[in-house]
Amino acid sequence: MNYKTQITKIILLSYALSLSACSSYKLDIQQGNLITQKSISTLKKGMTKRQVQALLGTPLMQDNFHNNRWDYVFYQNKQGDKNNKPQNITLIFQNEQLVNVSH
Repeated sequence: MNYKTQITKIILLSYALSLSACSSYKLDIQQGNLITQKSISTLKKGMTKRQVQALLGTPLMQDNFHNNRWDYVFYQNKQGDKNNKPQNITLIFQNEQLVNVSH
């Protein structure tokens, strides 16, 4: 075997290995607002919408017909984790103040 043939084989082998590594890797998928127990425990009745939004971020769903209801949904699909469940928090406001939290 000559030098050029060996170099060509090495390049092709490294190229094939790099392609196979790329095809087996899958990304973790995260959707929605990150909901932590700390942020939930920080919520207090009487907080304004602005205070809640500063704490949790913009709600994923806001219904124009139910302006006093905010729904936060968080889902994270981790590779190999069979216990992937979406987390939901529903906040109810009255007179622009938080009156109920359910999750």
